[in-house]
Amino acid sequence: MISLLMLTQGAAEVTTSTNGGAVVALFIVIAAIALWIALRAFVRNLQAKKTETATGGDFNGYALAALVNAAKLDGLVKDEEKRAITSAMREIAGEAFEAAAVEEAFARPGLNEAELVSFLATRSNAFTRDQKAVLLKALMAVFVSDGKFDESEHSALVDYTAAIGFDREGAPQLLRSFTRGSIT
Repeated sequence: MISLLMLTQGAAEVTTSTNGGAVVALFIVIAAIALWIALRAFVRNLQAKKTETATGGDFNGYALAALVNAAKLDGLVKDEEKRAITSAMREIAGEAFEAAAVEEAFARPGLNEAELVSFLATRSNAFTRDQKAVLLKALMAVFVSDGKFDESEHSALVDYTAAIGFDREGAPQLLRSFTRGSIT
């Protein structure tokens, strides 16, 4: 009988210590997730500030940097892509946009996609819906100008679309209006 009582007390102590350990473990997991979210926000803000500094923070400078990055995604920049960038920038910035500005943009150290997407995500409210739509249209024009639309380009387009704030269901329909063919 005494050993049964001792066994019951031991089981109660194990249960209590296990519950306490579970609470501590849950607290650690929640703290780690919160830290991860804060770190991601911090990095995103640093990336956005770098992009703002490099582009001057205006839409035209940003669009040019994003289009140059888009042309570089597949590892090979073709003349068709440069012409598509010039054409898109004339639509974005006006007919006075010089093709030499595209060459200059390629000569400068570029921003990476994460930096460009971070800037867009943090500043998307500053741009109009028309600016956002023309950016997506320009990106699509550059992506398909070389006759290919590979997985890295598709992924980048999805990232830009999400950063802009367009929903995933509505974006393909918007993009379809820019091109002929199937976009999913």
